Amino acid sequence: MSMDKGMKRVSFSLFSGQGEAYKSLVDPSMQSRILRYYILNEYQLPKDLKIINQGEKKDLETQPFRFDEYTDRRLNVLVKEVRHAGHKANRSSLMRHVMTQLINKLEREEGMAKDREIKHSSFYFEKGTREVLDGFVPFRDRNAVIERFILEEFRPKVDNALFEKPVEPESMRISMSVQAFDKLDEYAEKYKEKGIKVKRTALMRQVVEQLIGKLSKTDGRKLIAEAKLQHALSEYAETFGHDKLKERIDQYGKEE
Repeated sequence: MSMDKGMKRVSFSLFSGQGEAYKSLVDPSMQSRILRYYILNEYQLPKDLKIINQGEKKDLETQPFRFDEYTDRRLNVLVKEVRHAGHKANRSSLMRHVMTQLINKLEREEGMAKDREIKHSSFYFEKGTREVLDGFVPFRDRNAVIERFILEEFRPKVDNALFEKPVEPESMRISMSVQAFDKLDEYAEKYKEKGIKVKRTALMRQVVEQLIGKLSKTDGRKLIAEAKLQHALSEYAETFGHDKLKERIDQYGKEE
């Protein structure tokens, strides 16, 4: 599933140097995507709403991005909230505040990454997991989002899925603080004390499933299964042709 459908080009008048500062922190291919994710999932209006229209507007610079309808609608809603509170605001003035907050966040994360011990490890997931996760979390933010979820929200559940190995495994390299890895190991140790053997990689699969479920507001396992099915259908069609695929699907339906 792709979150890049239905995109349109939008432009905003940003403070002088804001565009360059943002581009220096984010890969060119991810700039619009990370901005969309931040607006939809993290950005909050300031308590003092008059801040939105403040700042030097003499040398504003126009910067283009690509937005989907959800991000575009969210931006309009935020502008209306500021106006309804009796303050001046338009899409560009709001975006200048959004960009200021996002740049500060990215700079903090970059500084934190330099100051703390980071571990890297590859985990194996069911095929399609990475594609689904990428639909909700920009690649640049993936490690930070997973780490924060482990430390603040993840609660392991003992179910059959926890002990199932991927039928078609795909590898995903994840970099996190030692604290986050230790948290997973703590859960594994608690299960071991109860006579239940659970590996770190199995817990990480559950972490990502729960995270996808939270972001999509639906069942993460179902989304992953749908992505896996889509891959299987595409591979079958490429090998045998679309007519043969349709024939096989019709046959399967009759067998059911």
